[in-house]
Amino acid sequence: MDMISTYHSAIETVIGALGISRSLLLMHGGMAIYLGFLLALGTRRGSLAAIIATVALAILHEVMNRLFYGSWRWTDTTQDLALALFWPTACYAVSCFRRWHWAERVRQKSNDRLLHLYDYRPELPAENPA
Repeated sequence: MDMISTYHSAIETVIGALGISRSLLLMHGGMAIYLGFLLALGTRRGSLAAIIATVALAILHEVMNRLFYGSWRWTDTTQDLALALFWPTACYAVSCFRRWHWAERVRQKSNDRLLHLYDYRPELPAENPA
């Protein structure tokens, strides 16, 4: 048995053993790969390297499917890629937004402090009551 057939039968065995659909396996598999790379790389949430690794492995899975079936099945391929990358991409996007929002708040506080520090307005003389 060649490597491609072994890979395909291993995937089918996992699906049969877990009793879940292929779609659910792809979603959980993509997230597991993403979290595994985050752990292995020792990076924080929202690591671009983990996203790139997840995309690479998802594409490798689709290439293996193409070699097994003998042709591209484009609807299946696009659906598989979308399912495998859905949660990792969502986590990455939320993390990037939070970092951007935090940096924006820090920048605003810094600007407010600078404006307060350099805000020089001479005091007006008090009016003399007559």
